[in-house]
Formats: sequence, C-alpha cells, structure tokens
Amino acid sequence: RATASGGSATAGTSAGGSTPVAGAAGTGTGGASCAGALFCDDFEAYTGTPGAPWRVDKNGGDVVIDGAQHRSGNNAVKLTTTGAAAYQQAFISLAKPFPIANNAFYGRMMMYATKAANDGVHWTMIQGEGAVATPAIARAVVRYGGQHQQSLMANYDSSNPNNMGPKSDCWQHSETKMPEGKWACMEWYFDGATNTQKFWLDGKAIDDLTVVEKGEGCIAHDTEDKWLFPQFKKVSLGWESYQTDDARVVWIDDVAIGTTQIGCQE
Repeated sequence: RATASGGSATAGTSAGGSTPVAGAAGTGTGGASCAGALFCDDFEAYTGTPGAPWRVDKNGGDVVIDGAQHRSGNNAVKLTTTGAAAYQQAFISLAKPFPIANNAFYGRMMMYATKAANDGVHWTMIQGEGAVATPAIARAVVRYGGQHQQSLMANYDSSNPNNMGPKSDCWQHSETKMPEGKWACMEWYFDGATNTQKFWLDGKAIDDLTVVEKGEGCIAHDTEDKWLFPQFKKVSLGWESYQTDDARVVWIDDVAIGTTQIGCQE
C-alpha cells in the first residue's frame, strides 16, 4: 500500500481580468446549472487571467483565460504546469462566499484534463483549507486529486509554521480513474462539523472517495490519523503536484459553490 506525499511552497500570486459572472442563481452561458448556488462563475467576463474574487496562485505553472477548450460559452480557465520541479502549482483560489453557514459546502466544476499525472505523482485539483482551533493547526487542507496509476484519491494534510504542532498527511485511494481527454463534471462535499468529504464524477457518487474522520492511512500520526477539518476560509481549484512529472494541461469551467448539491445538469 503506497502512501500519499504532500507538498507546500510559497506560491506567487497574480490578479487580472474583469468583473466575474457570478450570482446566487440562474445558469451560466451554455446552460450549466447554478440554481441555488451561493457563487457561480462561467469565466466569460475575464480577459487575460481570472480577476476578483478569484486569486491566481502559481509556482512553476501558469493560469490564463483560454478558448481552446470550454464547457460553456466561449472561455474557460487554462492551467498548466511544466513538470520540471518537484513542487508545482497552478490554482485559482476563492475566498468568497466563505465562511459558509455550518462550515459545510458543496462544489461543482467542469474539468478537462489532457492526461493525468504519471504513476506515483501525487496531484491535487480540489482543495479546501483553513485553521483548526483544537488542537491548534494553523493550516489544514482537505483535497481531491490522485496518485497511483492515474486513479483518484482523497487527501488530508495538516501543518504549522516551522514544523511545529500536529502533522498528518493522510490518504484514501480510489479505483476510479481520472477522466482524460474529455470534459468531466466533478462535485464535492466538505463538512467541517463531521469531518466528512464526498465526491461525485459525472453525477455518480464515488463511494471509495467518501471519508468520515479517517481514511486508509497517514504518513505522520500527530492527529491520531484523524482528518480534523478546518473552518473553511477558501477553496482552490486547478493542478498542484508534489513530484517531478511531465507537463500537464487542464481547463476548468462552470464553477459553483453552495449549501446544497448543485448538480451537472444542462
């Protein structure tokens, strides 16, 4: 049984673009459902890079508005990494509309990946983060990505400055493969009150990616292998990898955040 390997770095930031297409309800261009969402964006309002309320975080990667692939309308966000370094990041991060009531939320995004990472390369494409009050954890992250044989994985990692405080890095592997060369609807649920996370792919629940407080194992055991969820303050989407890899390209479109499941309907 192989383990997950987390990563961290000081990421660069950039911002640009224009006012987002975002709202509490309705549909994005092309019909992606936003009904009941707290936040929804189809990336049609930007040029260059996604602007406020998005933040662009990158380390050895790039983030641009692009029309080569799009799930709705004419644009999507293209995120690339070169694979040349052991840690690389190309994320768009959203602090709006956090904090969310009851510290629980659903998310939905459409993603097109040309190809998943090489076998053994741990990658992240969905990440929620914040601090844990007890025990004091400065940054806890709840993730979906993958690692082995292009299969998906849930991951939890906790850290504090200067390597002080409880550390973890835990994993739960899935038998489901990462979709390649096509648009996929990815939905997730993070519940900070019950330390629960769930994942759906193209409307189907992926049961072996459901984690309730504990997964298959952890590298460090300071949390007694418990996945202690934070008070969520933001979500990050895109591509982040923690071992040297080939270059990767993904597109993201039609992102929605809400307190009920939003779905993939068109």
